[in-house]
Amino acid sequence: MATAIGNSTVFYKPNIAEGYKLVEKSTIIMKYMKIIALCSLFFVTITSYAQMPPSKIAEVVAKVEALPIKPGEWAGKAWMQMGNERQEVDQYERITLLLDGAVILIEGTGKQGDQVVHHAVATLSYDPIKQAYQFQSFKDGYITSADCKLHEDGKFEWSMENPRGVTRYTIWLENGKWKETGAFSGDGGNTWYPFFEMELSKK
Repeated sequence: MATAIGNSTVFYKPNIAEGYKLVEKSTIIMKYMKIIALCSLFFVTITSYAQMPPSKIAEVVAKVEALPIKPGEWAGKAWMQMGNERQEVDQYERITLLLDGAVILIEGTGKQGDQVVHHAVATLSYDPIKQAYQFQSFKDGYITSADCKLHEDGKFEWSMENPRGVTRYTIWLENGKWKETGAFSGDGGNTWYPFFEMELSKK
């Protein structure tokens, strides 16, 4: 009788004792194969972890802490002008730190009485690879990415280009108050026209 074991063929006479030995050998081989497979998996896992880049969280948190946008709830007054119409609102900003302070979540709401006339959410962080702040806003179903800059005087600026020109916002802290202005330039930044101003106090 012939029996195939792995890639080999073993010829033997029907013998119960010999059959038991073959079964025992097969069992031992299977155990060794399992051990080898587990060792290989362990080695791959350790190698993967060893190849992971070092954490940059401390660098990112330090950059975020340098911004004038501080956690908490803020409230105050704001005005915005679209065309000839100037709109004054009660403005509320809720600032939350995420991922141990590496990401800022900003939720802004503007109201006239009980009516919400402005509502937007934004995220702000720092990319240690690009060495630049990253800002994204979400409003009315649109996602907008902005160019960001932290000036030496502590003012934070974020701007967006569109076919008509450049929209720029500037944020800073003054005597514990959050101040922010918005301006538009249609000539490449030579002339700026203000259209937004806000002053908030922390609750």
